[in-house]
Amino acid sequence: MGNSLVQPDLNGTIQEIEKLQTSHKFNFIKTKYDSTTIKETNRIQLGFPYKKTHCFRGYPIYGSFNQFLDTDSKYILHMDCDMIFYEASEYSWIKEGIRVMEENEDILCVLPKGGPPIKDGTLHQGTTQYQIDKKRGLYLFKNFTSRHYLIHRKRFLSLMPMKPLWLSYRERIKNRLLGNGNMLCWETMVELALENSSLWRADLMSDQAWSLHPGDRSEKFYNFLPKIIECTNRNEFPNEQRGHFDLRLNTWEQYLN
Repeated sequence: MGNSLVQPDLNGTIQEIEKLQTSHKFNFIKTKYDSTTIKETNRIQLGFPYKKTHCFRGYPIYGSFNQFLDTDSKYILHMDCDMIFYEASEYSWIKEGIRVMEENEDILCVLPKGGPPIKDGTLHQGTTQYQIDKKRGLYLFKNFTSRHYLIHRKRFLSLMPMKPLWLSYRERIKNRLLGNGNMLCWETMVELALENSSLWRADLMSDQAWSLHPGDRSEKFYNFLPKIIECTNRNEFPNEQRGHFDLRLNTWEQYLN
């Protein structure tokens, strides 16, 4: 959490989190956004003291990496707040992910299956390539997503510094006028580092957990969201959603009506 971009007042959110601390044991860390810390942190991840904090789209570059320095935990779990998950009772994809990374040194991070399962085990990933490792029960990717991941902290830090990736000069001028950063998104740079390493992103082949990403933010989506969550919790979904990580809103609309 920081204050480098215009955003709603966080005081109310912080107060609610602090209330939760009275009944649950966890540490709450507010990211420091002073210029010295930003440049020192970005020097570690990018190889030079970059003073900007966000990419050209407004996604955090500094904040995404800073979490790896705020803790000495072996694993870090990240989830964007809009992600939707199904997990069978008495199953934990997080525990399974830790087991996978403990037993396999070539795995950088683990995710649940993207989208509800298809009988033949395939995934609708568009142009994103992947390999099927049936022996280990994994889909292997050189692609990285910042939306959700359970990641091995030291393996990730071993990829530092990452190569900075920039907008074209024409786009830089446009972004300067708009007040945005000139660097490409954080996950794009992580993906390049992953491609150039011996490590893999691994999605679990197990049908006992899967995830959905809702790209639509329309009023129609928010009207259907409670029912979508209820169905997901029961492992119920339209057949056309099988194998698709991105939520297919029109399909859900037909399914729920």
